Amino acid sequence: MGQDQIDAFNSELRKAVLEFEIEELTEEQASQLVRHYAMLRRWNQRLNLTRITEPRGAARLHYAESLFGARFIGEARTLIDIGSGAGFPALPLAVARPDVQVTALEANQKKSLFLKEAKDELALSNLDVMTARLEELNCDGYELLTSRALDRAEAILPALIQELSPTQRLMLYCGADLVAMIEKSGGADFSIETHSIPESEARFIAIVSRNS
Repeated sequence: MGQDQIDAFNSELRKAVLEFEIEELTEEQASQLVRHYAMLRRWNQRLNLTRITEPRGAARLHYAESLFGARFIGEARTLIDIGSGAGFPALPLAVARPDVQVTALEANQKKSLFLKEAKDELALSNLDVMTARLEELNCDGYELLTSRALDRAEAILPALIQELSPTQRLMLYCGADLVAMIEKSGGADFSIETHSIPESEARFIAIVSRNS
């Protein structure tokens, strides 16, 4: 991969941060995300991590969208990303919020290996990678649960929502159809707030919490 692609991504990432009104990245944070993008491009040649790899699309749809969620972390200090895949939103959130301990949960062994390599390459001490399925995990120890591309979401989310404790929140990057499903499955015991993702007419961040 040529340096021109890396430079283009760096430029597009900085533009997207401004347009999404995301808190400005430090030079080190920007460097970490650029290095992750370079790894993503290399690994994607032999492992299907994402179909969106061109600089502008990746900067906006993967990185800026993930970073946009940082403003909703609030006081949570433990976060788990369910079905992290290539590391979205876990890795950008770990970069943006070094005060939060982030766990990337990924059942696929090869994708999990990529995440572990990225953690080491970027020296992210606040990122843990766990190779397991959600059904095998007890999520009680996490204040914020999140997911951006959960397989079988319609089948998994209703039970996950019902298991939320009053001290936990679920933050989903999703479309309107999933928001409607969450509203239906949650019922009166839960509250849901939605925030439109910038530069998108169909993408939202939906935050689910149990009514106290």
